[in-house]
Amino acid sequence: MNMKLNKTAALVLAAVMSLSAGCSSGDSSSEAGSSLTESSAPDESSKPDEPIIETVGDLDYSDYQPEIGVAADFSFAVEAEECTLGDGLTVLSDDTYGEYSGTGYVGGLSASGSLSFVFESETNGRYDVVIKAARDSEAAASLYKLNVDNGAVNQSFSVSKGEDFAEITVRNVYIEQGTHAVMIKDNAGSLFIDSIEIKASSGVDLSIYDVSHKLSNPNANETTQRLYNFLVDIYGKYTLTGQYSADNGYPLDNTMLYDQNRAFYEIKKWCGDEPAVLGLDLIEYSPSRVAHGSSDGEKYLTAAKAWNEEGGIVTICWHWNAPEDYLGLNNEPWYRGFYADATSFDLKAALDGTDPAGKDLLIRDIDAIAAELQKLEDEDIPVLWRPLHEAGGDYKWNNYWFWWGASGAEAYKELWTIMYDRLTNHWGLDNLIWVWNGQRTDWYPGDEYVDIIGMDIYADANDYTSQEERFEYIRASTSTNKIIALTENGVVFDVDSAFDSGSARWAWFATWSGDYAVKDGQLSELYTSKDQWIKSFQSERALTLHELPDWRSYPLAYED
Repeated sequence: MNMKLNKTAALVLAAVMSLSAGCSSGDSSSEAGSSLTESSAPDESSKPDEPIIETVGDLDYSDYQPEIGVAADFSFAVEAEECTLGDGLTVLSDDTYGEYSGTGYVGGLSASGSLSFVFESETNGRYDVVIKAARDSEAAASLYKLNVDNGAVNQSFSVSKGEDFAEITVRNVYIEQGTHAVMIKDNAGSLFIDSIEIKASSGVDLSIYDVSHKLSNPNANETTQRLYNFLVDIYGKYTLTGQYSADNGYPLDNTMLYDQNRAFYEIKKWCGDEPAVLGLDLIEYSPSRVAHGSSDGEKYLTAAKAWNEEGGIVTICWHWNAPEDYLGLNNEPWYRGFYADATSFDLKAALDGTDPAGKDLLIRDIDAIAAELQKLEDEDIPVLWRPLHEAGGDYKWNNYWFWWGASGAEAYKELWTIMYDRLTNHWGLDNLIWVWNGQRTDWYPGDEYVDIIGMDIYADANDYTSQEERFEYIRASTSTNKIIALTENGVVFDVDSAFDSGSARWAWFATWSGDYAVKDGQLSELYTSKDQWIKSFQSERALTLHELPDWRSYPLAYED
């Protein structure tokens, strides 16, 4: 096993603390709610039989700031009109965008017509590139690229529409010593550039990783609180590796080597260890699929228990098949019933009283899933619970593909709060860490219903960038600092680059199954090269299964 040797710090033993009053006694097959008493601090009257000796493990929990390597007063500036201008670029001198420096500014950028200049770096180091620019289009803003040496650096940046030129900073760009070709590309055709300055990096803003230890559910059980405390404390310092199971299966054994779950075997074989996070899906427990004979035979429960015993972390999504009576739209088969084009289920009608039967079926389906999640709580297994995912579709194109997003943001947010209340307050499920993954900022249901924010990104093959513009986009869903995770991915991004060259320090990634992970029984290189798989999993900033501390004994932290 190729384990990293210098992720070390002193083993810390904290004070022995008592267990708080914990498990729900609610019966998920009845209408009774939870009998768990509300408490967000340890109950001194309830002493554990075997007190937990709290430890943080052998990780380095100090802040991570990459070395800058450039003199603090370094500055290189160039006027846009002095750059090499590609086809279609023109120098303008009107005052449409306010005052400009030099003799003018440049417009007409496009994918084929780019602005470029030569930059001489005296040392290997990190730089901030400050672009004084304006835009006049309402189109999506994150379409601009800063490119160095034809791809050695290829970072996206955003420019908001405004009346005057403004400074946009592409932060922490790593450039090696020597002469470099710097290019700015604009795929939207609406960017105007006045000047560019390259200066010493100001570093990564570490304040964005300062997250409260308080969960949205004040009655979250102790094990769930300990896991969340661990996630909070490593956020911005490490990224958890993750992989979705192709068929809800685990553990690894010889019977699984040639089925779809070979991903775990291949990752361990090539990368030295298994991922830290196992992804599962409750799709087959949608009542309409059960009605058609679908069942995992509780394989997901066996997998979650085995993974938990290994010390791993479980995340679960739910491809919610719409109720039976609404299936078959466009002659689509029943098993595609989670897609909007395969069901006539109208969420807005179910919620506004137009379709009361639909509302009843929503509650019935949520209750069916509650029964499955209760089995995990009975085993004291916390869950990174990610329901109603990808509701808003692609934020650039304002589309959707799942029925729970087809009625728009307001209906979706109402459904989220209904599910949150039903699972948390009615059924008393206290093992859930709520991961919102709506994909669009205006679909955010509110801080009181969300613990972690997720983003699903399927980048182009071999695009190992950290997708910083999407990280920053979804982070803006709330003014409150929340953990941000790459909740689904196709390409495994470069973890080292993410930590050293920008702010997108995703809490975890979870590669989807199928060809993203395994192709022809081997570790797939359709989207991620084998070298990159190995590099990312063996990064000093990535945590794999056996690098996790015993998070079940991680110290508790309570906040008002």
